[in-house]
Amino acid sequence: MPLRVLIVLTSNQRRGAEVEGSQLAQQLRDRGMAADVVALSGTATEPIGVHALGDRPLSWSVLRQLRARSKSVDVVIAYGSSTLPACALALSGTRMPFVYRSIGDPQRWVCGRVHRWRTGVLFRRAAHVVALWPAAGASISSLYGVPAERISCIANARPSATPSAMSKTAARATLGLPALGPVVAWVGALSSEKQPELAVRAVGELSSGYLAIAGDGPLQPVLADEAELLLEGRHRFLGVLVDLAPLWAAADVVVLTSRTEGMPGVLIEAALHGLPVVAVDVGAVSSVVIDNVTGRVVPQDAGPAALAAAVTDTLMNAERMGDAAAEYVNEHFTWTVVAPQWIALLNRVGSRSH
Repeated sequence: MPLRVLIVLTSNQRRGAEVEGSQLAQQLRDRGMAADVVALSGTATEPIGVHALGDRPLSWSVLRQLRARSKSVDVVIAYGSSTLPACALALSGTRMPFVYRSIGDPQRWVCGRVHRWRTGVLFRRAAHVVALWPAAGASISSLYGVPAERISCIANARPSATPSAMSKTAARATLGLPALGPVVAWVGALSSEKQPELAVRAVGELSSGYLAIAGDGPLQPVLADEAELLLEGRHRFLGVLVDLAPLWAAADVVVLTSRTEGMPGVLIEAALHGLPVVAVDVGAVSSVVIDNVTGRVVPQDAGPAALAAAVTDTLMNAERMGDAAAEYVNEHFTWTVVAPQWIALLNRVGSRSH
């Protein structure tokens, strides 16, 4: 009988962790496991088609439903954020093991001794913790007292990409981008932690170059004003793109400017399409981007001028870096490589419930 797995997401909104968790469920099903996925809460904004248990992730109704759903599976995966307390509470007193998938940088979310103690209790309730990269796993162990033998590191992943049938010219025409000249792509939520204004200011430092911004969020109005001032005629806001393939085909380099990240899926996707990346050194960025080989990694405190210099260098070496990026991520960050790691772990943890 195949192992039965329930993956629990924080919401059914189209965000990085939710997309990753949904993909994991499909990958497990493709490999013979019985995998289902639910969200603690629902949203009307960009849903991903996952059933939501309620409106508030830690409500009594949601916890009761989660406990009931767990009775028909062998192991539960709590996929980031609110799913840790939800699964710890809902599964309390049962023999059901759950694996907690840490999706961010543990060092960034420590909020004092009380919070650290409370979070440690929840972490230690999990049968196993999966970090994104080794340094994150070490932080979880030291901060929250989780034994090293109960921590594994499994990277984010994406499906292997096939070469786009769309030419650069056609892709740019589709997105309303100029046919000639370098295009710098930026993808993400237009929010303070993503620092999209840094990308605008960096491209503003370049003598030429066009900035294509894919995403939406609260900074849209002020960012639009700044882009109009610094990049008049050299930028375009594309909104949320469910399918990023045209942007990957149109762009020459991708920029990531976040002040905090886990392991950004956008970097993996870009590299799979042969695009080099310039990224701020946060979270697992330096695990995905090899500086001067598959792109450029700049310090956390890099300003617009330093970022612009890295973009210029990357554009000059775009073909070499893009080829190296595609080769590297195919070897380390595709489901062909990552899914078997999850299966081995789940079989080990799930066998304890029998």
